[in-house]
Amino acid sequence: MSVRQRETRDVRRRERATIFASALGNPRSLLDSVRRRLILVILVAIMPIASACMLQGVLQMRRATEEAQHRLSQSAITAAGSVQNVFASAENVLQALKNSSDVRTADPDCGPTLAGANISVQFSANITLVGADGRVRCSALAETDMDVSGRTWWREAIQNKDFSISPRLVSSVTRIEVLAGVLPLFNANADFEGALVIAITASWLDTLLKRDMSPDTAVISLLDANGAEVASNAGTAGRRLFAGRDLAAAQDQLGETVDDAGVAWSFAVAPLDRHGLLVAIARPTADLFQWTLVHVLISFVLPVVMVIFTLVAIWLATDRIVLQWLLYLRRVTAVYAQGHYGFRPTRMSQAPSEFRVLGAAIEDMALAVRERDAKLRDGLAEKTALVREIHHRIKNSLQVVVSLLSLYGGGVAPGKDRRRFEQLRVRINTLAVVHRIFYEASEGSEVRVRELLREMAVLLEGAADRNVLVAVEAQDTTLPTDFAVPLALMVSEIIMSMARPEAPQPVRIQLSCAVEGANFIIAILSSEPTEGRLDEGQADLAHGFARQLGATIEAEDLPGGASVRVSFSPRRAC
Repeated sequence: MSVRQRETRDVRRRERATIFASALGNPRSLLDSVRRRLILVILVAIMPIASACMLQGVLQMRRATEEAQHRLSQSAITAAGSVQNVFASAENVLQALKNSSDVRTADPDCGPTLAGANISVQFSANITLVGADGRVRCSALAETDMDVSGRTWWREAIQNKDFSISPRLVSSVTRIEVLAGVLPLFNANADFEGALVIAITASWLDTLLKRDMSPDTAVISLLDANGAEVASNAGTAGRRLFAGRDLAAAQDQLGETVDDAGVAWSFAVAPLDRHGLLVAIARPTADLFQWTLVHVLISFVLPVVMVIFTLVAIWLATDRIVLQWLLYLRRVTAVYAQGHYGFRPTRMSQAPSEFRVLGAAIEDMALAVRERDAKLRDGLAEKTALVREIHHRIKNSLQVVVSLLSLYGGGVAPGKDRRRFEQLRVRINTLAVVHRIFYEASEGSEVRVRELLREMAVLLEGAADRNVLVAVEAQDTTLPTDFAVPLALMVSEIIMSMARPEAPQPVRIQLSCAVEGANFIIAILSSEPTEGRLDEGQADLAHGFARQLGATIEAEDLPGGASVRVSFSPRRAC
C-alpha cells in the first residue's frame, strides 16, 4: 500500500469517527436531529387544539365502552368461525371417504386409504370405519378388534343422520384427548350400515383458540350445550370462569363474572351454526375498559382540524428534513446495487446526524459485501474443486475394482455363473460412468440425461454378451444428481433383463426419455418379448431402483417385441 493510499484511508477513518461522534453525543445544534425537528413541528401544529381534544375525549368515553363490548363479541364470533372451520373440514374428509368403494366395502385397501387421509389432515388423530354393530372394521392406525357399541357418544351419534361431534374423551387407540366426529352411513334403502369416525385432536382445538387469542390477553373456551368444556386456550381458567353460568342468556349482551382471585371479568358468547356448541371469550374488565382507548375518544370536528394542521406541517417538514436524504440514500444504494462499491456519498455531510450515520453504515456495508463476495467466490471455487476431485477418485477406485473383476472373471467358466459375474461388473462400471459424468459436468447439481443414457448404451452394448444393440433418443434435459445413480442402475438392470445371450441375433433396444408435464418418462422398446423377466421377483433390483425414483416399471409384451415405461417426478427426493 502506497503512502498516498494510507493517508487517504486515515482521513476517511477520522471523518467517519467524527460523524459517529456527532451523531451519538455531540449534535452540531439543538435541531441537528430528525426526531427533534419533527417533534417541534408537530407540537407547534397541534398545540392550539390539544386542549379541546382532551375535552372531546371525555365526552367520547361512553362510545369507547360500546366499542369495547362490540369488539369482544366479534372476537368470540371469529373464534367460533375458526372452530367451525375445523369441524367442517373434518366433515368434508368423511364425506369424501364415504364415496370411496375401498372404504365402504372395508376391503384390504381400506386401511391405507384411511391412513392416507389421516396423514393429510393435521388435526386428525385417527380415522376409522365402524360397522352397524359397533365394531371397528378398518382403521387408519393399526387394526384393533374394538367394539364401541357400548360407548355413550356412539349411541348418541347414530341417532343423527348428519355429521355430529362427541364430547371430549380419551381415545383408546392414541391415548390422547379427542373429539369424535361421526358421519352415519346408509345404503340405498336408507338402512343404517355403520359410520365413519374421525378423531379430532383436542389439543389442536386448544392450539387454534390460543392462536386466535393469547391466554395472557383473554380466555376462550368451546363449550357444549350442557356447559362442559370441549376446548380452551386456558383450560383451568376457562372452567372456573364459565362453569355453571347461563351462557345462552349472554349471547346478545356482555356478561360479568368473577374468578377465584376476585378479579372481575367481562365475557361474550357466540354459538356455532351446528353441533349445539358455544364459544365464550372473557377478558379482565379492567383491561377491557382501560384508558388505552383514548385514541378512540376523538370527536368528529376537532380531529379533522388537527389532522389537517398536522398533515400540512409534517408534509412540509419531512420534505425538507427527511425525504430529500432518503431519496439521496436510495440513489446511493442503487449505485452500490450495480456493483460500484467504490462510490462515496459526499453529500451526506450536509444531512442531519442520523442520516450521516446511515450513509456511513451503507458505505461500510458496501465494503463488507464486496469483501464477502470475494470470499464466497473463493469458497465456491474451492468446494467445486473438492467435489470434482471426490468424483474423480471414486471413478478411479471403481475402475480399479472393475479391472480386478475382469482379471478374475477370465477364469470363470461360461454359463450362468459367468453371466452373473458379467452383470456384477456392469453394475460397478455403471457407477464408475456416473461418477465420471459428475466429474466432467460443468453444473455440479445437475446431470444431462442424454449424455448419461448414451454412455450407458455404449457400456451395455459392450458388456451384455455383445448380443444387444441400444439406440438412444433423448431430449436434452437435466435431472438433479440425486437421481443419476438409481436411474443408471435401473436402466442397466432393465436392459440386462431384456438381453438374451442365446438369441440367434442381437436384441435391438430403443431407449428414449422425455418430459411430459411434471413427469419424466423413460420408454424402452425391445425387439424381443420380456416373457416375464421384468416382473416383481424376477427383476427385483430394477424395481428397487425404480422405487428409489418414486416410479414403477410397466412392462408389456407386444407382437414382435416388448415395451417398458417408467414415469416419475424429478421434484421428488430419492
